[in-house]
Amino acid sequence: QAEPVDRRGRRAGEGHRGAMGTAAAGCVEGLLPAPAPPRTITLKYFPIHGRAEPIRLALVLGRLQFFDQRIPGSDWEEKHKPQMPYGQLPVLVVDSKMICQTKAILRYIGKLAKYNGAYLYPKDIIAAAKVDELIDAYDDLWILLAPTFAVQDPVQKEKARQMLFSPEGPATKKLEIFERTLAESPKGFAVSEAGGLTIADILYFCSLNTIRSGFVDGLGPDLFRSYPNIMRHKEMVAALPEVKAYYQDTQRSNPNGAPIYEVFQPGK
Repeated sequence: QAEPVDRRGRRAGEGHRGAMGTAAAGCVEGLLPAPAPPRTITLKYFPIHGRAEPIRLALVLGRLQFFDQRIPGSDWEEKHKPQMPYGQLPVLVVDSKMICQTKAILRYIGKLAKYNGAYLYPKDIIAAAKVDELIDAYDDLWILLAPTFAVQDPVQKEKARQMLFSPEGPATKKLEIFERTLAESPKGFAVSEAGGLTIADILYFCSLNTIRSGFVDGLGPDLFRSYPNIMRHKEMVAALPEVKAYYQDTQRSNPNGAPIYEVFQPGK
């Protein structure tokens, strides 16, 4: 006698068995061990903080050994650019495989690295989405600044940047959102849903410090003095033992002795 089938052509019990199999797979996935750290990690970038600095700090905080290859600008076009998949840096080389784009690299490290027992990129999908939201929101701020790099006249360039951060400037509106986000976070972390440090904290610490470091002409260390929560967040991250030790070791963090690294230290 033929087995009864439902409207989708499935035999009796097939849907139930499929659902059980999916649930079992989910349980097994939860029991899988953490991914093994790569044998070798090389970060390729220029000898500045820039887009690579949050990647460096995520590796440092996750205690992952890596080679920090700082490529001189004079070597870039001929020796290195043709080898890069997108003709850009940063690039992370993991056991001979290349990973490109800052945010993709950060998420990869965040899934690999733990700090205080928690992954820097949360396992909880809502918390992870909130991390993504905040990281993507930073692009809205940088998009405002990017066109100013094309302004040839130095005076006009500085003026355009200062207007962005004036009381009614569009960059100010973006900063006010982050200031409010931090004010509403019970522990002062960028993503309260995560309950601790994430790659979002690292990215904002590095990126906002880069903007006020002197690297962006016309904007200085006091740029965020009217944002108490942003400055408290900066001090919180700067005071983490691993971060503090990293910037104290200038041979590692700032081998060229560039003054643009000073703002990354506590109290600066």
